[in-house]
Amino acid sequence: MTRSTFSGFTIAQLAMTASQRAIDVTGQNIANINTKGYTRQRVDLVSFNTRGADHVSTGPGSKIGYGVEITGISQIRDPFLDVQFRNQIAKVGTADARQATLDQLADIFDETDRDALKKALSDLSSSLDQLSSNANNSEFDSIVRSRTQVIVNYIHQKAADLKSVREETINGLENTDIPAINSLLSDIGELNDAIWKSQVQGNPALELLDQRNEKFDELAGYLPITVTYNDVVVASGAKFEYPVVKFRGSDGITYPLTAGEHGENVASISMTRNKGYNGEPDGTVSISLIPASNFQNSSDTSSLKTDITNYLKEGTLKGTVDILNKSGEMDNPATDYRGIGYYERSFEAFVQSFAKNFNELNVNTKPYTGVTQLPGMGTASKDTSTGEAVFSMDFSKATGNFLRGETIKVNGTTYTFGSGTGEIPIGATLEDSLNNLTAKLNTEPSSLSMLVNGNSENGKWSYVSGKLEWRSDNGITSDVDSIKAADGKDISLGYKANPVNVRNFDLFQTSDGSNRFTASNIKISDDWMNNTIHIISSTQEDAGSTANDNIIKMLKSLTDERVFKYEYTYMDNNGVPQNGYITHYTGNFSQCYSNLENTQGIDSSANQAILDNHLSVLQQTADSKDAVSGVSLDDEGINLMQYQRSFSAAARLMTTLDEALNTLINSTGIVGR
Repeated sequence: MTRSTFSGFTIAQLAMTASQRAIDVTGQNIANINTKGYTRQRVDLVSFNTRGADHVSTGPGSKIGYGVEITGISQIRDPFLDVQFRNQIAKVGTADARQATLDQLADIFDETDRDALKKALSDLSSSLDQLSSNANNSEFDSIVRSRTQVIVNYIHQKAADLKSVREETINGLENTDIPAINSLLSDIGELNDAIWKSQVQGNPALELLDQRNEKFDELAGYLPITVTYNDVVVASGAKFEYPVVKFRGSDGITYPLTAGEHGENVASISMTRNKGYNGEPDGTVSISLIPASNFQNSSDTSSLKTDITNYLKEGTLKGTVDILNKSGEMDNPATDYRGIGYYERSFEAFVQSFAKNFNELNVNTKPYTGVTQLPGMGTASKDTSTGEAVFSMDFSKATGNFLRGETIKVNGTTYTFGSGTGEIPIGATLEDSLNNLTAKLNTEPSSLSMLVNGNSENGKWSYVSGKLEWRSDNGITSDVDSIKAADGKDISLGYKANPVNVRNFDLFQTSDGSNRFTASNIKISDDWMNNTIHIISSTQEDAGSTANDNIIKMLKSLTDERVFKYEYTYMDNNGVPQNGYITHYTGNFSQCYSNLENTQGIDSSANQAILDNHLSVLQQTADSKDAVSGVSLDDEGINLMQYQRSFSAAARLMTTLDEALNTLINSTGIVGR
């Protein structure tokens, strides 16, 4: 087959076109050298040959092609580096989320360059030392109380700061991170649809691919993903590819984040605040995923919702959930990371031990001498010798005596013991006091009349042989079945001790009335604040006014070694609340707080080192990506020179062919004219 005379011009023309297009692409690269996420582009060229096999003849061995063909414009990317970058940015996301919270915790507990709780403990020790030299002195007791109030104020401040850190972290996750992830997924779905439509129409949509790859990288910072590509053949026979994005769980299971004909359907992520045994939010969260599916976007896919909280492997979500949900050694069973809960519970252990220690040391050692084991009800009977109806209350087991201000209620009427007007005099013994009570009862008409077998009978009260008795004035002919008060109610006796006589000398109490101290509810007791009670100087019965043995115990307790335990409530398998204890530390109060401070510092430093290492590897990977996909002025400058020379050479080829053709036409076959 003879080669066309003008085929050389076609080759030159195609070469010039290819060079011109290459120069255009190089210019596009240079123009976008500062564009974020832009991937270097290139012209894809192949040698053009229109001649195929011949069934009846053999072509010459010197067969020549027909120039160059532009097959498209593509991006220069290394898929391996994309995978490596996304894996590494997920690790950075984990460490960065943790570090952000650890830095906030450092502001709470680090007292390296400021006076706070440890200084307040030292001041309390000094004030107790002064009180020991001035026992029972209200002025020095007030100084101790003031120093203690400073400690309580610091405790409240740290509790509020810890609560704020937790709440801010939850709000950041709920209002920033989760919406950002869902927005990225939505953008990826829209870009998949736009890229698909553009490519079907013959446009490579390279800029849209850049946007989508940037979304992939950003999404990988929140949770670990894999990106693979599926081929789709349309009716015309053309083949296109679309990405399949999946979340990789720590259990090895993958969950689709994109689905549909070409990846237009996407998953959604949500967050829920968990509740504790009492039904109130406990500060932890759950992360749920509704995987992408091939159902219509309008379909209800809520039944596909899956809890992935415990399957987050890396990423900002993983780091944030660990910070909120894990408490390390302060969990039962222990978990693998010390989050906010570790510092909250460790601090609670410090507070609980502090309050209990001083309350136990300030116990009212004076024994309660009031009456105990009083009867509440009596028995009805008939004296067989006299025939009198008898109602008897047995005081034979009662001990002690009535104290000032204590009351006793007989048939609804209250009588007060004391020395004031209208009060019942307190006798030297319980028997004397009860005789005084009977004297008072015998002056009250309402106490003298009773219903015996339903009939009204008058009588009198007396105290004889350990029994408080009412006897009818007249004999009763029938058996005595019941004796009741005049209003038909049972005869009863109620006793109420005077709180002054059984005073609680606790120096601390809870502000919410609960039985468990926390950093938020600890307060100086109202009685101590009102000077109703004071620090007990001595526990010895014969102690003098200057005795200070109990103050010395308090002073020593600040430096004594003790076991700090965190007390908490949990729900057992039967749904019944139970109390649990976790041992935190063994040492004194200052050492316990220093241990908490040092632990936070070590955790922060270790995590910062991990973060720096991940950032370094990420930067190296990013540099490798840029070396492949980024625009280099040096490379593009060389390409410009190369393509310009190629264009010039192609133009020279056309000129040469033109000259050859001119010679052939105008200078051949003219001999003999």
